[in-house]
Amino acid sequence: MEAATSSRQSPRGGGLRRFLGTRRGSFVVALLAAALAAVALVAYLNNYKKDVRGGTLPAQVLVADRLIPKGTSGDAVATDRLFRPTTISQDDAKPLALADASALSGKVATRDIFPGQQITSADFQVGGDRLRGTLAATQRALAIPVDEAHGLVGDVRGGDKVDLFASFTGGSTAGNGVLYTVAQDVLVLKAPTQSGGNSANAKSVIVRLTDRQSARLAFASDNGKVWFVLRPPAGGTQSKPSTVTEQSLAGSKVDVLPQPGTPPAKATG
Repeated sequence: MEAATSSRQSPRGGGLRRFLGTRRGSFVVALLAAALAAVALVAYLNNYKKDVRGGTLPAQVLVADRLIPKGTSGDAVATDRLFRPTTISQDDAKPLALADASALSGKVATRDIFPGQQITSADFQVGGDRLRGTLAATQRALAIPVDEAHGLVGDVRGGDKVDLFASFTGGSTAGNGVLYTVAQDVLVLKAPTQSGGNSANAKSVIVRLTDRQSARLAFASDNGKVWFVLRPPAGGTQSKPSTVTEQSLAGSKVDVLPQPGTPPAKATG
């Protein structure tokens, strides 16, 4: 019986081999191989989509390169490059993380951003601190105590442009006085809206200057009188800064003292 069974099974196995050896058999085998490859491809694509949704693809974000204090203007962050572009996985990217510094234009930091932290749009908002938001690089904000007349209190307003003069009395010769041009085309950041009645009461006007101008104006405020001179709202021009003394007013020929950072002025007669 075993021999008979074996003899009946053998033709079946031989028949499969003969079938696979035919053109039709080869076609069936190729078709099955293609089907298996298609199944593998679909599985790969599904896994790829899961990886994409999972955030394993790279993403570029801006990371603070140094401390960005609360109130720093976005323009200053972009201009001074207080960040470094960094490529990370999407898994590690914070929501609303920024990839382009141009998105910071006209905005102000609402919190301290520490070195290594990602910069997000939620860290900045339009407006914010009116003083810190207007400063960048060598710009400084300085409050100058003035009386009503010298500071144009009640007339000068935030956003105005002014020239700043400093006058000193005495000097090397008793009775002599001198007036210097400290800075021109200076932005007023904050000014009192009215005098408050008593013109002798000192008020503070906050102006934006360079760091060098700030030192000169602070000295002038402590040792002399500072004058605010209002400029036109638009299209204002200016002459070369000059120094005025009693001799120059009287027509005597004197040398004009040069201002730091400007070419020496010609003598006036």
